[in-house]
Formats: sequence, C-alpha cells, structure tokens
Amino acid sequence: MKRNIGVHWFLFFLAFLVVFFRLYQLHFNPDPRTKHQSESQYWSKLNLSSPRGIIADRNGVPLAISVPAITLFVDPLFWNPKNAELIKPILSEERYRRLKGELKGRYFPVARKLNFEKASEIIEKDIQGLFWVKEYKRFYPHGEFMAQMLGFCDIDDRGLAGLEYLWDFLLYAPPKVLTVTKDASGKVISFPTYGDKSWGKEYKGEVHLTIDSRIQHIVEKYLKKAFKIHRADWAAAVLMNPKTGEILASSSLPEFDPNKRETLINAESLRNNVISRVYEPGSTLKPVMMSIALTEGKATPQKDHFYCTGKIRVADTTIHDVKPHGSLDLKGVIINSCNVGMATIGMRLDPKRTYGHLSRFGFGMKTGVELPGEERGLLNTPELWQGSVPANIAIGQGIGVTPLQLARAISAVANGGYLVKPFLVKEAVTAQGEVVYQGRPENLGQVMSKETSNWLKSAMEDVVKQGTGQVVGRKDVRIAGKTGTAQVAKGGIYQKGVFVSSFVGFWPVEDPNNLLLIVIGHPKGKAHFGSEVAAPVFRDVMEDVLKLPTR
Repeated sequence: MKRNIGVHWFLFFLAFLVVFFRLYQLHFNPDPRTKHQSESQYWSKLNLSSPRGIIADRNGVPLAISVPAITLFVDPLFWNPKNAELIKPILSEERYRRLKGELKGRYFPVARKLNFEKASEIIEKDIQGLFWVKEYKRFYPHGEFMAQMLGFCDIDDRGLAGLEYLWDFLLYAPPKVLTVTKDASGKVISFPTYGDKSWGKEYKGEVHLTIDSRIQHIVEKYLKKAFKIHRADWAAAVLMNPKTGEILASSSLPEFDPNKRETLINAESLRNNVISRVYEPGSTLKPVMMSIALTEGKATPQKDHFYCTGKIRVADTTIHDVKPHGSLDLKGVIINSCNVGMATIGMRLDPKRTYGHLSRFGFGMKTGVELPGEERGLLNTPELWQGSVPANIAIGQGIGVTPLQLARAISAVANGGYLVKPFLVKEAVTAQGEVVYQGRPENLGQVMSKETSNWLKSAMEDVVKQGTGQVVGRKDVRIAGKTGTAQVAKGGIYQKGVFVSSFVGFWPVEDPNNLLLIVIGHPKGKAHFGSEVAAPVFRDVMEDVLKLPTR
C-alpha cells in the first residue's frame, strides 16, 4: 500500500516537472508560430481629440467648430520601408526619413488630422501596415474672417491665441482614450477604454459673441480694399454700439488663416491691432481734449476766438497746421481740425487735472475686453509734461492709445457723456446650459456733461457737413465724425512721410447706435490724410450697414 502511494507521488512530481519545463520553454524560447500569432495581435491606447465647443456670433452663426478628421499611423511589425514613397506627399522630411528606415515598437504616427479627401487618397492605396482612426480637428468656416479675435488651437485642440485661448477652460473637451486592437489581416477593432470617464460625457461649452457677422464681413471687405490700395503696413477697424459697449465688428490687418498653419509664422499677422497696437491718435483725440477744456472752463464757445497763421511756437517747438485757417471760433477749431487752436487750448490746461481726465476716459489702462494681449497704451504722468507736451497732447501727439481705447472715448461724446466698458462676449455657457458669463452694458461714470456732449456732437456733425469729413456725408442720415492724420515718431523723432490715417464717427447723431473707427497705418503714395485714406472706408462701411435689415 505504502509502495503504491510512493509511485503515485513520483508520477505526479514527474508530470509537474514536464509542465513546468514546457511553460519555461514557451516563455523564454517560444515556438515561432506561437510568437508570430501573439505579436500579430496588439493592444494600444490612443488619445483622440474630442469636439471643442463652438464659438458663434450674436445670431448663432458658427465661427469656430470641430469637424471629423483622419489620423494615420503605421505598425512597424508589418511596415515595409519601401512604401514610404507612396505617402511622401503628406510627410515632413523628418517623418519621411524615419519611415524609410527601421522602426521599432508597434506604433508610429504618420500624419494627424488630415481632411477626408487627402486621407482617402492614401487609404485607398491599401498599404500594408498603414492604419487610420477618426478624431476631430478645429475648423474655421470663414477662413481669415475674424482671425485675430478667434485665435487658433494646437494639434491637440488646446487654445493658443485669441478667444480660443482665453475661453479654453470652457471650450476644451478632454481627449477620448481609445483602445485599439488589430491582427495581421489589418483589421482594426477599437472601443472605449474601460474606466475612461470622458466617454459618454459632454465637457464642451459654447461662447456666443456680440459680433454681427454681416457687419463684420462688410468691415473686413472695405478695410482690406483700402489696405491694398494704399499699401499700408497695418490697419484696424472697430464698430461698436456707443451706448452699450457691444462690439459689433472688429478687424485687424495683416491677417492669417487659422486653418493653414503655414500662415501662423508672421508675428504681425497674429497681432490684433484693435487692442494691441499703440499709436498716436492725432486729431481724432481733439474732441476728447476739447471736452476736457470745456469741463475745466478753459474754453468757452461764446467767447473764444483764434487766429491761425498756420503755425505756432510753443516752448522750443513749432506746431504746424496744414494751412492757415485765419479767424476761428471754438467750433471752427474742431471743424477745420486746427492744430494752432488746439495747441493754444492745451497750454491753458493744468497737466495734473488733464492727466486725471484722460485717465477717467480710460487712457493708459486696459479696457478689460474679453481678449488676451490687450495693451495699456501710453499716458505719461504729469511730471513729464514739460515744455510743449501739453500742446502736443492736445493735438493727439505724445500720447499712445489703442484703437479700442479711442473708440470707447469717442463713445462718450456720442452717448451723452458716460464711459462704457467694451465687451465682445454676449454669453458663455457650459454643456449643461449653465451660464458662466454674460456680457452686460456697464456705465463706468460720467466723463463729460450732457451739455458738453451735445456741443461736441454738433461740432463733429459740422465736420461732416462742412469740414474735413465731408466725404462721408449723406442727406438722409445725420453723421458726426473726426479725421486724424498723425505723423509717426521713431526714437523720439517724427519721420518724414510716415503717417497713421484715421477717421472716427457715429450715426445717427440724434440717437447713435453705431460708432466706427478706421485706422490705416503707414499708407504709401500721395494720399495720407485721414480724409483721403480712412474716411472713404468709413463711408463705404456705413452705407452697406445702413442697407441691412434692422437689427
């Protein structure tokens, strides 16, 4: 009996050794057929971009959306380097070189987020070892339209500039983790990774703007036309409601196409001139300076008269006019954009008090618009206002502003004297419909009396009727405006023949709901005055906007 038990134990131990040896052999020296079978099946986790939230205009017109795209990759186990030639058109030099050589691992990316048409040309070649998956990429339906405002995203759909960057926390949706398995036949099977919480959830929110795409198209059309005609270095335009601060259109040139990454290399194209270009406003600042003089009692419409000989000596500087204007009353100084008259008024003003007024108009500080990259402008403290500085500032020199700052300041003339806060975002909502931000009109305080506002509106209306802005006049609409031509300084010295030409105006005068500023930087050729370069753009935009159905 004991002998039988010993035999059984011996046989059991022997069987165990055989199984153990076979397992050891399979692990460290597998059969080639088994090895190939196991290697031909493969599991991998891929992070695939999810759709971002949309950016739309005030009427729901989509401006930035996500669309399906194709991502290609190869499995080095089945890849033949000779096939690299077949997909060369979509490869970078570095990637082509890698695919021509020996690859390691089981996954090598070829190209991400190709459009269906381009990807189909490759997929239809049925190249062994080349596989594809679908993900999403950011797409801008209107191309260059509003490019600097909208911004752009990186290859993983994270916002890098403009609204895409500022609102990335709301628009971005985490990538979906996809588990991919395939075998030697080339069949790809994919499914959501267990435990990945992004599947079945909606993260993306939406951002709705105050922009009216119809108006934006009009503004961009005519600004581009002038930009090309005058061979300008840069240009900017902003159209806003002066009573509420809503930005209805905003354009900056030169531009780029966020759908074409090769256009993103020019820094000047990426710059949003409306909020980040600091320039001397020239005569478009005169209504603001006149309002300060009227508020301070340093100018009186009924009493003040000036005689313009075409130039005036102030401290160690001679300030020139385009021509002698002769005898002018206070309104005539605005109508004729007289530098002599404004310089005289500027020297009457107390620097500290003037600095305080300009600060209350918002100069020297950001407007707070919902965009990244806004500049403060340049407003020197009054201790630096020596010599001719007060006179220079009165004619719009020696102070740096952004187009949006100036548009906001002139809005106070149009709306009865109060400062508004410009805003671009009407509403931002989560995927669940929760409103996380809502742009609202803000009255930031009275910067001039209604009486002063009315006087300036009348003066600026006369600029259009009989002064430097006659080119924008219409018989059926009351329009107020102001031209500006500022010589450009470099290193403290004004450059001969280099100007910034501008025009700012609003309509209808009796109840303004549109204020438009046009700025053309460094126009080339004979024409350089604001009345010649910028005012015609204002006129063309206004005429087309007036044809639109009532908003």
